[in-house]
Amino acid sequence: MKKRKKKDNKLTYILIAIVIFLAGFILGLVLERNVFHKEVKEDDNKIVISEPIVKEYMSFVNNKVYLYNINEVKFKDNTTLKDFISNYKDIDNLFNDLDKHLEKVKKLYDGGTTIYEVKEDDDLFNDKLTIIRCNTEAGNRDIYFAQSINTTEAFKAGACGKNYQSSASFTKDYTIEKIKVLEEDKDTEKFTLEITISDGKNKTTIERIVDKQSKEILKEGKKYTFHFENKYKELITDDIEYIFSNFTLKGVVPYGK
Repeated sequence: MKKRKKKDNKLTYILIAIVIFLAGFILGLVLERNVFHKEVKEDDNKIVISEPIVKEYMSFVNNKVYLYNINEVKFKDNTTLKDFISNYKDIDNLFNDLDKHLEKVKKLYDGGTTIYEVKEDDDLFNDKLTIIRCNTEAGNRDIYFAQSINTTEAFKAGACGKNYQSSASFTKDYTIEKIKVLEEDKDTEKFTLEITISDGKNKTTIERIVDKQSKEILKEGKKYTFHFENKYKELITDDIEYIFSNFTLKGVVPYGK
């Protein structure tokens, strides 16, 4: 009898252990589904933080308005963005009125795409937004209203119709103040030049290897058009040193030609 009781007690302990294990396993599944992997629900005016989202919001004068990481733009008077924009006939008039509420942060040499931010303690917008006004050489005039945006990543993803892998170009007009020959290769007739360049206010010095024909074109005291390649870096300033440091010089031609 004692042996049977021991077997019964042992079986009871095993059953209890199995029940506890199953209860813990089921509880773990419930917590995993409802707590640790609870889906983020969208709410008006809330940022979806899981990954950047861009959605087409409305059409405006044959162009499109997009929202980036935000579901709606509301103003102090509770007007929605759609209601606000509907009061304007073109993009210029819209931004003429928005100008006093925005700070110009960056301008790209892609035709004139401009990046703005809403001013601190603005009396029009409810939120601190970044606004991209597209103005590309390809004719893109879209507008982006955004929160938590990395503009470089946005352009890589196609904002303003950009193809980040494609090169864009721009030109600047500068005067060559001084040319110094650093090295001459008589076999190839190539020259290494140190060229001092001025924009009228500031100067920078670059080194460039040119052939004999190009060397004869370059003259001190003359104005030239410099052609640069731009991989859509966000040019913040027209500073001459910044331009020569961050963009690829592709060629130089006499001014006006």
